[in-house]
Amino acid sequence: MSRKVSLATVLASLLVVSFAATGCASTIEGEEEEEEVAETEEAYTGRLAEMVRIGSSYPGAPRSWEQPPSEGIFGQNGYCGATAAANLLSWYGKNVSPRNAIDDGCWSYIGTRPITLARYLQNHHASLGCSLGRMSWNADALTGVRNSLREGRPLVVVFMTGRLEAHWVTIMGVRGRGYDPKLVVMSWGGFYTVQWSDFREAWRAGYSGPYPYIQCTKQSPLASNLRVDG
Repeated sequence: MSRKVSLATVLASLLVVSFAATGCASTIEGEEEEEEVAETEEAYTGRLAEMVRIGSSYPGAPRSWEQPPSEGIFGQNGYCGATAAANLLSWYGKNVSPRNAIDDGCWSYIGTRPITLARYLQNHHASLGCSLGRMSWNADALTGVRNSLREGRPLVVVFMTGRLEAHWVTIMGVRGRGYDPKLVVMSWGGFYTVQWSDFREAWRAGYSGPYPYIQCTKQSPLASNLRVDG
């Protein structure tokens, strides 16, 4: 379900510094997206996905960039979107730091809007053919993830981490067979696993969703290192 919160809701959230929890909340969609997403003031109250760190490096994977500290009076300028973009670009052999991406416009006043991240990639890395996509509410999203990785195309996704807070990660692997494997994602300068059964609902509810994701048409030159079980 997509959501667009009122200015009052945003200001109230800023006053309690709710965004500091992740440094990467995205709680407002701009006018550019008004035809793309529904308007609602509903806050997310579903399951929260726990990210478990498994290391600072991963066999065959490029580096995972550290996320720059949040900025702004309330820490509302979170940069996980720029970090996820930098991690995605690293799979394509591009040495672009999160700060480089931020300087080129990959951020919004509060977090990073999906359309902003997609347009940054389109404007500055057009040859990759990246775009913002969504799946239907009842989609088999796990199969979509597996298929994308098998095709050599990592995904950048945004999922809910609280009532209004959200976080961007780069999906690069699936561990385990069946219907409840663990995803392998890049974030915060490391590699993490997250249980699909917890992640699914939080991703489906992500801003500009259901299941908002950014994917490139070009295959990664490191495609063989995108590992998928099942």
